[in-house]
Amino acid sequence: MSTVNELYQNVTGKNKDEYRDYLTQLDRMNWHSYDYSTWPCADLSFQNLDASENHDVWPFKPNLNEPHWVDLNNQFPVGIRRYGYVHKFEMPEQVRELSHDDASNILNEIKNSKGDNDEAFNNQIQEYGFSNEKHFLWGIALLDDAQEKAYDAADDFLKEQQAKLDAQMNSHIEAAEAGGLLDPISGIDMETWAAANAKIAGGMDLEEVLQVVGTEKPIWDEVSAEWNARMSQDTTFAIAKVYGDAFTNSNIGKFSSKETNEESGAETNTANSGLTNVMEDFELYVKIMCHQNMGATQGKDAASILQEYGLSVNDWSSVGAHWTPKMATDTRMALKMGELMEKYNAEFASAKAGDDIDF
Repeated sequence: MSTVNELYQNVTGKNKDEYRDYLTQLDRMNWHSYDYSTWPCADLSFQNLDASENHDVWPFKPNLNEPHWVDLNNQFPVGIRRYGYVHKFEMPEQVRELSHDDASNILNEIKNSKGDNDEAFNNQIQEYGFSNEKHFLWGIALLDDAQEKAYDAADDFLKEQQAKLDAQMNSHIEAAEAGGLLDPISGIDMETWAAANAKIAGGMDLEEVLQVVGTEKPIWDEVSAEWNARMSQDTTFAIAKVYGDAFTNSNIGKFSSKETNEESGAETNTANSGLTNVMEDFELYVKIMCHQNMGATQGKDAASILQEYGLSVNDWSSVGAHWTPKMATDTRMALKMGELMEKYNAEFASAKAGDDIDF
């Protein structure tokens, strides 16, 4: 039987031939009796470690059915989970009998209500089977971890489904291209037509749009009628998808260097600033959405509300295209949106939709 002091050697920089005897010794070790809290290399103080570093310094990790100190250092380098792992905490039966949401709500309510009365707090946590405050905080952390894993699993499923939908749509677009459904009409392709419509929606004069496209109104009307007919007859929605992408990102092709009247001159910097802000701030996006919805019930024009945030109609279309796919594959964001909508709907309902805007 190997002694404790023989069970760890620093073999950094050596090859296997140089410590073959040591590996043989490890192989003969009865690892079922291994105790990470007392055997060599264990960090007996269990202080928090630098989570950005890998602390697996054991040269040979045995195949154990039970976790040991290598797992401790790499899985739980810092925090209450590390402490609970070391002290072998278990979730009390009183908590395990509850649903996850009920347990999380109850324990967090106890945590948030803690005041100067330690006796009352201790009585509450003991009522749910916790031995002390650290055990209690570990329980909350464990519930939080379980929730995060559930969110991650849901997000993975949503991303998998979205990838399948994207692949299916791409195949539809390829088929539409092969079948001639995306061929230009009178020299005007789908992307140009969509970008032109986006510019018109954003305030660009029709005559200026036609000049950029290089056509005249009678031809434009015929082209628009034909593209609309193609879209209405396309049951795969491939044409609509191409149209939507080009409409949202309308600074393409002949419009790549063209500004709308709405965005020209001194207003350009303001519009760009507003767009940047809402592209980077999900809460602001939801706030503006609620502002427009509430404004509509009060008879206020949605475009005028956008202008108060330094946004154009085209900007808002781009913003929607930015955040919508993210929400479709992010469970946390979708839940957050519900909370924010409740908050801002109440805020704008209590005042006129155009008042009290906090930029």
